[in-house]
Amino acid sequence: MLFAGMITGLAGLAIAHFLRAIVANTPLRITPEALFWSAVVLGGFGVVAGMAVEAVRQLQESNPEPDYHRRHGRRGGPGPRA
Repeated sequence: MLFAGMITGLAGLAIAHFLRAIVANTPLRITPEALFWSAVVLGGFGVVAGMAVEAVRQLQESNPEPDYHRRHGRRGGPGPRA
C-alpha cells in the first residue's frame, strides 16, 4: 500500500512541478510559499488517492464472494448477477 502511495505521490508532485512551470511563464505572481504549499497539497492528494485505490484492490482480493474474482472481457460480458 505504501508503494502505491509513493508512486501516486510522485505523480502529484510532477503535476505540481508542471503547474509551477506554467505559473513561472505567466504574468501572474504567486509567492514561493504558496507554490510550496500547493506542491505539498498535490503530493498529499496523490498519496491519499494511491492508498485508497490500493486498499480497495486489497479488499476485493480478500472478498470470498466469487463475483469479485471473475474476470470480465474487455467488451463487457456478463455483469454481476442480481
